[in-house]
Amino acid sequence: MTTLVVLADPPVEGVVGRSLAETTPLDAEEVVSLYEAMLSDIARAAEAASGQLLVNYRPRDHLDLDADVSPKRRLESVVAEAVDDPEAVRYEVQVGSSHAARVGNTVTHLLEGEEEGSVHVIEPTVPLVTRQGIDSMSMKLRRSPVVLSPGPGGRVGYAGFSEPVDFDGAYEPPAVTSLVEAARAADLDADFVPSLQPVETAADLASVVSVVRARARADRIYPSRTYEWAETHGVYGVEGEDGLDVEKTDSD
Repeated sequence: MTTLVVLADPPVEGVVGRSLAETTPLDAEEVVSLYEAMLSDIARAAEAASGQLLVNYRPRDHLDLDADVSPKRRLESVVAEAVDDPEAVRYEVQVGSSHAARVGNTVTHLLEGEEEGSVHVIEPTVPLVTRQGIDSMSMKLRRSPVVLSPGPGGRVGYAGFSEPVDFDGAYEPPAVTSLVEAARAADLDADFVPSLQPVETAADLASVVSVVRARARADRIYPSRTYEWAETHGVYGVEGEDGLDVEKTDSD
C-alpha cells in the first residue's frame, strides 16, 4: 500500500507563512487562509489518488501556540471540510528535532515498521500537486526507490520513497542534490517527476497564482481552493524589479 504523508503545521497566525506575511502585501490572517486553501487542495488530490492520506504534524511544544490550541484539531477542521471521507484520514505527531529527521522517522517507520510499499512526502505548500501527478510518482517508484519533484532553488516539495535512506543531512540545501546523494550512498536509483513549486516566498506565490489562473482560464486541472483564494483576495503575479512580484488589488 502507498501512504501519502502531508507534513503540515496547524494553520495559526505566526506559525505558517511567516515569510509571506513579511515580504508580501498579505497580512497574517490572509497568509493563514492561503495555507488552508493549499492544504485543502493537496488533501483533495491525495484522496483522489490511491493510498492512505496521513497528516503528520509537529506537537504543540515544538510550536509557539497557546495552551488551548490543538494542532490536530486545527488541521482536522481544514482537511475534514476538504475531503469526502474525513474518517479515512490518519493524523500522527511528527517525531524528530529537524525537518530531515521528521521525514526520515516517518518514512522509515512506514516502510519498515508498517511494511508500506511506498511513501510519498508532500509539503503543504505545493498546491499544484494533482492526482495524476501522484499516480505518476507511484509508477516511478516501482522502478526507482527514490523519486523527487525538484522545485526552484533546488528545493523539494514532493518526494517518494520505496526504500529508506540515511536522512541525516538529506534535506540540506540544495535538497534535490542532497536527497539524490543520500539515495546513491545507499546504492539506490533516483528518478524525477515534473517540478512542483513550494510557496514559501513572494516570488513563489506570484509564480504559483499565475500558473493557477492560467490553468483555470485554459479549463485545465487546477487547484480550485487556491484559485478561489487568489480571486477572493485579489492576489496576482506581476512584473517586479527582479522578476515576478505579488500585487494585491482591492477585491471588494
